[in-house]
Amino acid sequence: MPATDGQNSVQKWRASKGWLPWTLHKVYLLPLAGLFLFMLGVIELLREYSKRMGGIVHWAYEEDLPTATWGAYTYLPLIFALLAINLLDVCAQDVLRLEPYFQLAKPGGAPATVLFNNYCCNAFTASIIAFRNRHWVVLCVAPVSLIFRMFLPSLLAGLVILDDGSWVERKIVNTWPTIIDLEIQQLWLAAGSSGEGPMGSPELNSFFMPDPADYATPPTSLPDDQNESSLLTLNQTIYWSNMTCVSNTRRGLSPQTETNLTLTSQLPHGQQIWSWNVGNMSMGNLPGGNSSSRCQISTALDTVIGSDQQTLQAKFWEPMGYDGKLLAPSAFTYEDCSAFKVFGVIVDMQLAAGNVSDSNVTVLACSPTYQQAWASVTLNPNASIADVDMTPSTVKSLDTADFYVDGIHDLIASRYLTSESDVRFGNTTQLNVSASSGDPVIVATDSTILNYEEYVQEIRQYWNSDFIVTIDRFFSPGGFPTPVEASQQSFVIILTVASKAATLAEAILALGLCMIATLIYVYRRRSNFLQWDPGSIAAQCTIVAQLFKPSTKVMFSEAKLDMATTRQLRQWANGKWCEWVDEDGEEKLQVVDRSEASLAPPHPPPRRRDPMPHFLRPIWFLLECLLFAAILALFGVSLSYIRLKNINSLFSTGATVAMIFLNFGPTAIASIIGSFLVSIYRNLSSMEPWIRLQDGMASARQSVVENYGIQTPFIPLFIRRHRRSGILLTLSIVCLGDLVLRILSGGLFTPQLKNYLSPSSDLINMYNSSAMVNNVNQSDIQMTLVATGRLLNNVSFLQWASTDGMFFMVPFSIHNASEDDQDEDDDYTVYSATTRGFGADLDCKVLPAASSDTSLAWNYKIAQAGVTKTCTVDIPLTEDLASRSGKSIHYYAPNGTDSSCQESSIFVLAFWDLRNITDINEAGTTALHCEPKIHIQDFHVEFDSSGMVQDQRPISGSTISSGSLFQNASAILADFNQVLAGQPRNFSSHHFNFSRPHGHRRHHQHDWPGRLTANAYDMTFPDDFMLKSEHLMLSVQTVYQTVFSTHLALWKDKFLERLSTHSAQKAHGNLLDSLWGFIPSTSLVVIIICLLAIDAVALMAVFAFRFNRYRGPRVPRSIGSLIPWVVQSRVLADLGDTWEMSERERERYLLEKDCKYKVGDFSAVGGPRWALDYDYDDRRSDPGIELQDRGPVE
Repeated sequence: MPATDGQNSVQKWRASKGWLPWTLHKVYLLPLAGLFLFMLGVIELLREYSKRMGGIVHWAYEEDLPTATWGAYTYLPLIFALLAINLLDVCAQDVLRLEPYFQLAKPGGAPATVLFNNYCCNAFTASIIAFRNRHWVVLCVAPVSLIFRMFLPSLLAGLVILDDGSWVERKIVNTWPTIIDLEIQQLWLAAGSSGEGPMGSPELNSFFMPDPADYATPPTSLPDDQNESSLLTLNQTIYWSNMTCVSNTRRGLSPQTETNLTLTSQLPHGQQIWSWNVGNMSMGNLPGGNSSSRCQISTALDTVIGSDQQTLQAKFWEPMGYDGKLLAPSAFTYEDCSAFKVFGVIVDMQLAAGNVSDSNVTVLACSPTYQQAWASVTLNPNASIADVDMTPSTVKSLDTADFYVDGIHDLIASRYLTSESDVRFGNTTQLNVSASSGDPVIVATDSTILNYEEYVQEIRQYWNSDFIVTIDRFFSPGGFPTPVEASQQSFVIILTVASKAATLAEAILALGLCMIATLIYVYRRRSNFLQWDPGSIAAQCTIVAQLFKPSTKVMFSEAKLDMATTRQLRQWANGKWCEWVDEDGEEKLQVVDRSEASLAPPHPPPRRRDPMPHFLRPIWFLLECLLFAAILALFGVSLSYIRLKNINSLFSTGATVAMIFLNFGPTAIASIIGSFLVSIYRNLSSMEPWIRLQDGMASARQSVVENYGIQTPFIPLFIRRHRRSGILLTLSIVCLGDLVLRILSGGLFTPQLKNYLSPSSDLINMYNSSAMVNNVNQSDIQMTLVATGRLLNNVSFLQWASTDGMFFMVPFSIHNASEDDQDEDDDYTVYSATTRGFGADLDCKVLPAASSDTSLAWNYKIAQAGVTKTCTVDIPLTEDLASRSGKSIHYYAPNGTDSSCQESSIFVLAFWDLRNITDINEAGTTALHCEPKIHIQDFHVEFDSSGMVQDQRPISGSTISSGSLFQNASAILADFNQVLAGQPRNFSSHHFNFSRPHGHRRHHQHDWPGRLTANAYDMTFPDDFMLKSEHLMLSVQTVYQTVFSTHLALWKDKFLERLSTHSAQKAHGNLLDSLWGFIPSTSLVVIIICLLAIDAVALMAVFAFRFNRYRGPRVPRSIGSLIPWVVQSRVLADLGDTWEMSERERERYLLEKDCKYKVGDFSAVGGPRWALDYDYDDRRSDPGIELQDRGPVE
């Protein structure tokens, strides 16, 4: 029963708080709780931010994801998880190892089996044993610690995941809605009808309109961070044409057979010509048109009929000019049809026995309308229209004040009559005849049957498509941009928080907080007799000597438990109880038997002892070695498979197995090996002092003083007083390396872009890259300037131009033999090859200012062919020099008739803040003279199947600076330089650009490069508040080089010799397969293999040094296991006097005694077969007292 009086030193512990390890004090638990709260808060903050923003961070392209960023979001949570686990584990281990002492300290006592409880031996069974023993604190701590260790690292390693998602951003983009003036429209449209000028180049439509569209919109600069999925939405004016038609049908008409031998002799055998004549077909009124209109149309159409067809249809339509006239020969005559501009006819016929069994002729008359409206426009990444949401109330007819509608109509009509869409035979090579104004129109028949609505839609689409291409040329990206707000939606790569992982991680951290709160509350109130850490053998002996009643020691001595196994000890303790009794005013522990069990000692089988730990048992050790060997082999094989040589090897069975293993294996292996190493460390920590004591002559420092109860492997590395030598310190370092293994295994897969080359036969040389032809007079510089404006403003993209726009690459013909079987993904096929690039270098120098009241004049010198020449520029002071923006840049050619200055140099004049010519003396003025030089060099280029260059690398030593190719290219550059500066040579007079008055030509050829340069300056150096000559030079060089390379790319057929089909040769190229994905890092796999090898070596070293080193019946892991070995020991009597000493004082006391200790068989001197006592070989111990002469210590 508890003592009720006496205030001796032993009884004081009831009134005091007792000793607690620092890991169970608030000073440790509260910061640990703070860490958990911090982690929980950061996880929730990241989750909410990710949910609100659609992700933590995003990238437009997968390959843009930095490995370091991914590593930070992978490793940092994992490092925090491991930090939390190990800090919690230190606390949990103290709870588990000290729980038997707190159970013994209960006033009502505890079952005697508590003396033999050891919760530190197995983390998985601790919870079960605690539940069976109703030790609720352990049941609170052990599962939480296990959950932390098993789940928290994987959850936090996968907290931030890579995903694709929709990312919406607000953008400010530039548009160019300004339309060129009517005068220029008239000139361009007139020239376009003759196949010249910006409107006369249908082969360049693919540059301006890469994809067919239903609407024309102003050019828009595309954001730099777009990807292939980006959609840009903004409000713009859209333009389109419509076609309103009426029709009339006659049935049962019979054709006449054509007998004109001139026509029929050209037909294949079995074919004939039938003539259809339909007169006075009355057309109805257009919706909303003049009700008094009475349009009548007659048609005469010849159709070619085959011999083996049953159901046929002939279709034909033609437009009239805006003046109401049809171009001869025509199939139609009309009267009072001014409301219509397009006529068509559909002839349907059924044949039987070579004759018409049934027929009907439908004549249609259409009126095209041109409209515009305000709409929300969504653009694809290539600037084509993806969607249009029109505002119906803003629809109106095209404004004739802005557009020359008559000219647009006539251009579309003239283009149709010279295109392949005109199906009349006289417009093709099907019949070798010349159609005159009196001949009927001959068309073919076919079996593809269209109804009236389908045919009208076909005409409408053609007309609208040509209208859109025409309107698109009227926008000027070389002018001043208009900023507008836009919304960009992209499917991007995002780092986002895995919500389920975050929830589970937060739940585990909350569980840890609850556990900490429980520990803080419980340990403040628990009975505690501990005065110091009971982890050392000396401390446990002190407790036995001072707190256990002598009768209990006698019971242990008489029970002969020294050779009992741990299981037998627990069996002996069943039914017994440890209770506190009063003995001479002191509380003592007494073991009493509450059952009728016999007090006879157990009789263990001879030589029976506790099994050794798994790593010291040969069979288990062999299996563990084989497991390590298998793991190392798997990693080695996987390493060989992931070092892929080509893209096909990625999909091999071996690579697939390797990827699966590396995806799931390393984390599980690291966790298992971590637990395995900690198990080895804890078992060795318990064995190490007893191995040393078994050898005899063990010092106090090596055995009884050292605290081996602290079984966390990292404490000895950081706390000096717990530092251990030899194998345990080595194991601590290996366990630290295992932490690195666990960190690395969590981030083994890293985002990587792998490129693989394989030979390709898809590339064919189209052009002779060793020859150039000077056909500058057959190319259109205005078209080039319009295209350059779009390129510099990121509006369009140009094939076979370098990524920086400085070089034109000689194109290849790309033919894939299996292209018919390709899917959409094959459109992104990338090739690499070597080709020749043509560009221009521009050397610019600043000229000093010079002016007079009427003009600005400069002289500068150039060197040409070893001769120095003086060039002069004299510019009149006119209002054309000023600009409404205050920033104006102009290009000029030198004055005079000497072509060498005009060919070899160009003059650039720039003003800052010049809005009125009268302020020219106050405005900032910079003058440059620049000398271009041709640059020819070979490049390694990467390009897709459409010819868009994605990357280029110059080949060292491949520059061409002499020879015929260099001379011809230099001549092209010289003529180009003249044309760009507005000083054409004696080119053919029909070329519309150079037949106009000087003033107009100077405005549109000479001003456009200046506008492009001003825009380039603003975009590149937006923060400049004053004109800087070095920045102006860079802008001039960029514009000049881009204009020249664009000119070559657009008009490549004018400058390069196309190889004939039979002489074309396959080019040496490669198919570039790019693989982006989460690929195991080779370097990390190598490091993991090295760490695993170290673990394997450590396992073998432990087995080699500790196998069969300990021969005792058991390794005492609890105070009860120790008692039978010390109840008759002289050590127990000596340590009983150290109860009131602190841990440090006891340690100093024992070290000063400098006694030697031993555990072993003392039966030779009349003692137990196994006991702990002073070593008899130590002369400093008392040899006069034998163990058999001493009873149990009282």
